[in-house]
Amino acid sequence: MMDCEPKFVFLLLGRTGAGKSTLAALFLSFFGRFTASDLPLSFRDTPNSIIHNTFALKDVLTCIDDFHPCGRQEEQNLTATAQSIIRAYGDRVGRGRLRADASFMSARQPQGNAIITAEYPPDVGESGTARCFAVELRLGDMNLNELSFFQSEAAAGTLQSCMLGFLQWLRGKFLYDEDAEKRFLSSLRNAFEDCRNGFRQSGIRCHGRLPEIVAWLEIGMAMLLLFLEECGMLSTDRVNVLRQDFSSLLYAMARQQAQNIEQDKPALIFVRKLSSLIESGQVSILKKDEAPGFPPKDIIGYEDDTFYYLFNDAAHRAVRKLCEEQGELFTISSRSLPKALAEEGLLDTAEGENTRSVRFRSGTKRVICLYKEKVKHVVDGGMR
Repeated sequence: MMDCEPKFVFLLLGRTGAGKSTLAALFLSFFGRFTASDLPLSFRDTPNSIIHNTFALKDVLTCIDDFHPCGRQEEQNLTATAQSIIRAYGDRVGRGRLRADASFMSARQPQGNAIITAEYPPDVGESGTARCFAVELRLGDMNLNELSFFQSEAAAGTLQSCMLGFLQWLRGKFLYDEDAEKRFLSSLRNAFEDCRNGFRQSGIRCHGRLPEIVAWLEIGMAMLLLFLEECGMLSTDRVNVLRQDFSSLLYAMARQQAQNIEQDKPALIFVRKLSSLIESGQVSILKKDEAPGFPPKDIIGYEDDTFYYLFNDAAHRAVRKLCEEQGELFTISSRSLPKALAEEGLLDTAEGENTRSVRFRSGTKRVICLYKEKVKHVVDGGMR
């Protein structure tokens, strides 16, 4: 789509029994006949087979079902698979490979769109989360009578007929010759930019990928509503109401997605983990004016009423160790950590540097000055 193909994965979350796989099967039933028990891909498949199939499944929606690790080792393996899938769809780039004779094989990037079902979000970090659009399905959210109705229609092939009708309408209205196709693609590009800019002007602070995801979803709904209106299935007034309702719902979901991405920022993960280490007594922070003769081995810095004065390497090492013990990712290096904290406004950088020389009773030391009040705000769940 004029270099604007969707670059994200739809992440459908929910506890077991919430109906994630059932709903995903209904979505896929526009492209074939599926039930919750015969979705095309699963996290129990090998990573290579999943990536291969994402290339083969061109111009359709597919589902990688059941991200549900049972144990630490399996969680690491499945998370690595999820990371590969999300980045493949998020970047639309295949892995470069060589043949046995060292000649290049053509990269096989995903050519359709994908849903991942999971009981909880994979720990794929800020960058991975930014390549997803997550929706949580809670127990009791689905109307079972309506669900049964749509399952019956899917089994009868009605949803496939709807997709066929949409494709025929699309071809007859926009793709009837080469010039018409060029005009259509150009109009999609313009619509994408308008929708993206409209979301950017909404005032929602977010990762740069989120306005693009919102734009792709808005365009998809706009095309569906236009099709239904021109086929006489919906009145113009009803289309306008549905468009407004969808936009309000989408923006609300995008606001929650922005918060999810924010919480996965390495700097904020560091702050939350650091706070838990301090509160549990697993690391030592001394009062700024104290001058112990023999500082404890686990000391990571000092504090006063305003700041934590942290030894950067020691604090980073303690947080990284905690993340490893909990099976979580902490990918930022100790060298990059002060910059990331400063970019979030969490450090005192009054002297123009991310680290400062501060005099303590035990001597002058190079530290990062972390605002205690801002740490509390992050831990309490607030944004910057």
